[in-house]
Amino acid sequence: MAGLQTIKKSIRSAENLKAIVGTMKAHASANINQFQNAAKASMEYRHVLDLSLYVVLSGEEEVAPPDEVPKGRAVHIVFGSDHGLAGRFNERISAFALEQIPAGEENIVIVIGQQIVQRLQYDFKIYKDFLQPQSTDNISSMVNKLLMQIDELRETMPVEKILLYYNKPRDNTIFVEDTELLFPIDLAELSRNRVAWESKGLPTYFAERQEIISDLIRQYFFITLYRAFCYSLASENASRLMSMQSAEKNVDKQLEELNFLFRRERQNNITEELNDIVSGFRAARKSK
Repeated sequence: MAGLQTIKKSIRSAENLKAIVGTMKAHASANINQFQNAAKASMEYRHVLDLSLYVVLSGEEEVAPPDEVPKGRAVHIVFGSDHGLAGRFNERISAFALEQIPAGEENIVIVIGQQIVQRLQYDFKIYKDFLQPQSTDNISSMVNKLLMQIDELRETMPVEKILLYYNKPRDNTIFVEDTELLFPIDLAELSRNRVAWESKGLPTYFAERQEIISDLIRQYFFITLYRAFCYSLASENASRLMSMQSAEKNVDKQLEELNFLFRRERQNNITEELNDIVSGFRAARKSK
């Protein structure tokens, strides 16, 4: 009976684990939709910015080509996760960042998510690390904190460029590693982009042209970082969903084996009890 009790306990543990895995699957699935919808909304907002810049940059005054960016530090922002159980999500983006970021003292590495701090800290000195927001409601505040950190860096030292490294959703492979240049922005190049305008005439504006451009560029920084957070979080949850699906299969297999062992052990116990009864009956008959 001790064997049966042990197997029963293992079955209960496996069933509890399956319930937890099921909850995590549902949570990850809901999060994927949440962050993908937020990323889609950010792309629509980016289109509005493109239209706005097109209006401002299409004026009679030509946009001067960008001044040569002075030599300075390179800022690398790497997006990971705070929580584990996400498959190879953190491993892959860490390896990608290690391949892309050149070794040298001029690098400033900022990390989003505690899971990749330990993966990068042996190769780079981590300048700053931030927690990864867990809902779309918290992304905006985290973007503002990151922008404040970037402003502080640019005020205290020359910054030549800012690059982002994050996992991006991809249907056929769950996600793919990607890098994006946040700074500098080439306004001359943006002014040459053709935008399909629906009406015959362009809107007018009354504020100072340079002031509008500065505000729009600030919004470009914001929405680019916001989208990077959304892509990374959607990829994290897609990877976690796949891990939970694999874990669920393993738990189901374990439950099947445990239930088989339970039935076999119970049958063995029943057989032993029947044998004891038969043996006792035979012994009683012989004693008569």
